[in-house]
Amino acid sequence: MSAEFYDLLHARAYHRHALALAAPAAAARVGIVEVGAGTGLVTEVLIGASTVPLHAVEPAAAMRAVLLSRLHPPAGGSAGDRVTVHACSALDLSLGGQADLAVCLRMVPCLPPAERRALWRVLADLLVPGGLLFLDRPPAGLPAQPVRRGLGEVRLGIDTYRGQLTQRAEDGRIRYDYSYLVCRQGRILRHARESFLLWPLTRRALAGELTAAGLALEDDLTPDVLQVRRASGA
Repeated sequence: MSAEFYDLLHARAYHRHALALAAPAAAARVGIVEVGAGTGLVTEVLIGASTVPLHAVEPAAAMRAVLLSRLHPPAGGSAGDRVTVHACSALDLSLGGQADLAVCLRMVPCLPPAERRALWRVLADLLVPGGLLFLDRPPAGLPAQPVRRGLGEVRLGIDTYRGQLTQRAEDGRIRYDYSYLVCRQGRILRHARESFLLWPLTRRALAGELTAAGLALEDDLTPDVLQVRRASGA
């Protein structure tokens, strides 16, 4: 449902992460795997900065439609020839040892703990020894009270697109409620909503899960992006 609004209202946050990942992408020598590629806001930067094959994993058809449109023909030529889109869950991937860089943004906190731990094993398997994984920092705890923030406003022709995110605690998890409005001259044309449940995860607990899968949490790449390395002997 939210695919329509991603590029309009979420691009700024994605681009901030993507720019930080450009240097690791340029240093990749084996391959890149992006899990949860969405509409391709990060994919576009990864393929532009790199020279190796890139595997973009996106199971949602609506997101994948935008992703494919972005990659072809704009990526074009040799860049387009290096991108493969996988219409499956990350847990169904079979890409063992085909990457020295993996990227997983805006996905991990949405996975139940058992699926999250399974994902670490999949990512460790697809990375070569010493390969790097980057993910955004999971929320460490529950919000004490509901938190609301605007997602910005974009005007297209005579229409205005607005978004708002509300975060609240719910049964030991964090509920993210996204609300989108499309307005024309002060009148609401459409109101779309989408909700997600996130599992909080402390850095210590995350490090323990990663270690069990043969991955090591290292220093942060940025305040929002964590760097993880596959152990050489894993």
